[in-house]
Amino acid sequence: MNITKLEDLRNWRQYLHKNPELSQKEYKTASFIREQLDSMEVEYETPLPTATIAHIRGNSNKYIILRADIDALPICEKNEIEYASQNKGVMHACGHDAHITILLGAVKELKYLSDSNELNINILAVFQQSEESFGGADKLIKTFNFERFDIDSAYALHVNPDFEEGNIVSRIGPIMASCQEFAVEIKGKSAHVGIRENGINAMNAAVSLYNQVQAIPTYNLDCKHTNIVHIGYMKVGEVMNSVPENGHLEGTIRTYDMIDKNIIVKRIIDICKGVEIATSCRLNLILKDGYPALINSEELIERVKSSAEKTSAEFSLKKDPYLLGEDFSFFSEVCPINYSFVGIRNENLGYTSGLHTPNLMMREEALIYGVDYFVEIAKSF
Repeated sequence: MNITKLEDLRNWRQYLHKNPELSQKEYKTASFIREQLDSMEVEYETPLPTATIAHIRGNSNKYIILRADIDALPICEKNEIEYASQNKGVMHACGHDAHITILLGAVKELKYLSDSNELNINILAVFQQSEESFGGADKLIKTFNFERFDIDSAYALHVNPDFEEGNIVSRIGPIMASCQEFAVEIKGKSAHVGIRENGINAMNAAVSLYNQVQAIPTYNLDCKHTNIVHIGYMKVGEVMNSVPENGHLEGTIRTYDMIDKNIIVKRIIDICKGVEIATSCRLNLILKDGYPALINSEELIERVKSSAEKTSAEFSLKKDPYLLGEDFSFFSEVCPINYSFVGIRNENLGYTSGLHTPNLMMREEALIYGVDYFVEIAKSF
């Protein structure tokens, strides 16, 4: 970093960490981002109430996208720090405060290069809303006309406590899984347990459904593929001495292979029909829109590697992808993409807690590598 200072990163990140906002409610966060862009004299558009796209001009007709997500999670923070969340029950437990900070730092650096006529690519710095809920990237891409720009490629970073500070990690091909959620509502018939033959037991349907769905990866999919079909929430019944009338299950599908995903969905549909016949319950399957798998473009990996190494970071390729979901995958509809990780693990300070936990912590010093990486990506054109 030449123009951005560590104190900038610290101030930005700690303000954002102290004031987290949930998906679709990131109004103060968006206002803060826009205030910083105004102070840098950077132009921007606001295609959605909490989405911001900054423009930095270069000596080219081509563009690249640098993206950060901005929303927080419904998690109660347990860190005892001065800048702990002031929004009860909400926390930047996935590090999106760090992502905003990294992109703001990169914007400040790149604006200086632009003003100095030293930037050979145009930048769209995308501060994207609602990654944690319904796939804000999808809505943003459908709302904002990216097609009016000649976009070469798009890049995103995610802080990751699996990797030590000073590491940037990427992968060719799948790096994050597709993510589709589903729910099943079960309707039986209530009766007193003493005359249970008059009822229709929703618990029988729920248990049968659970067991059959969990078996899909074992019996219906290629055993060499990595897939998850998981039911994580189940509620059945009303009181202990009556036949359960109502049931509700919720689950998620994680896979890298769209053929596998289609097989899973078809099997769940068929299982629901079979359980209806076997138990006389009525089942309503609700399939929710999800994220496609995040597939890194092979053509970008050399640029990513050389840019990371120019920051003095240790660069490596991850052997296996994560079975986590990430809506940056939607940007593959716009252009080739790369999604990489920047390490924040610091065992000396005890900063080892995982993402989506109430104890996630990091040093702002670790974010310097992210700022420099985005700048080096831009300078590589």
